[in-house]
Amino acid sequence: MTDSYNESFDWNEVVDLFGIQESSEMLEQDRDKFLEKINSLTDRFGRDYVLKKIVLQNTH
Repeated sequence: MTDSYNESFDWNEVVDLFGIQESSEMLEQDRDKFLEKINSLTDRFGRDYVLKKIVLQNTH
């Protein structure tokens, strides 16, 4: 496993973290775009930072 794999989020983690209700209306392309944005932030700031930001957003 590479370091980037250990740092990146997969779609199932994102669904759990954000409480996303998966539906047939969500296109795979949209999921990929969302995941790409989160992993881009993870690459820049680290996984812990992204997790803390998600928690803060979900508690307010």
